[in-house]
Amino acid sequence: MSRLVLLVVSIFVATTALAVDLGGFKEIGKQATQATKTNALETMTQKLKKVQNEKGPILFQKGKGVVDPVCDPTMQKIADILAEFPGFHVQVDGHTDNVGKPESNQKLSLDRAAAVVDYLVTKKGVKAKRLSAKGWGDTSPIADNKSEGGRAKNRRVDFTVTAL
Repeated sequence: MSRLVLLVVSIFVATTALAVDLGGFKEIGKQATQATKTNALETMTQKLKKVQNEKGPILFQKGKGVVDPVCDPTMQKIADILAEFPGFHVQVDGHTDNVGKPESNQKLSLDRAAAVVDYLVTKKGVKAKRLSAKGWGDTSPIADNKSEGGRAKNRRVDFTVTAL
């Protein structure tokens, strides 16, 4: 009888130890999954950033939220990347220079981001639920607004991969 009790206790202790050990594996698995997800988000973001350097920037009619059709090759490449990574959500970020009123720049930046979303959805077949638009106005310059060259760099559209 004592051997049976000892065997049951031994099995209980071993099972408990295994369960505790597997809990550690579960945490390692979560960390690995998160690292993979973060890497995938960064990879897609980098691909989207390179597009405008390689194919040309997204251009708009002056003072309006209308995408210039000359940008179609750029928009096609963006759509291709979105098709390559179908599980991602992308935020289109519109930016302006600091010329004009901040409220007007905010609206223009949002209009332009929304125009990019609309173009990708209506002309390139990207699902609308995968995209969102955000206008930043003149709040996030990447260059000095004192020169025309700097202002031109600040009038841009960026892409932020927000979710998997």
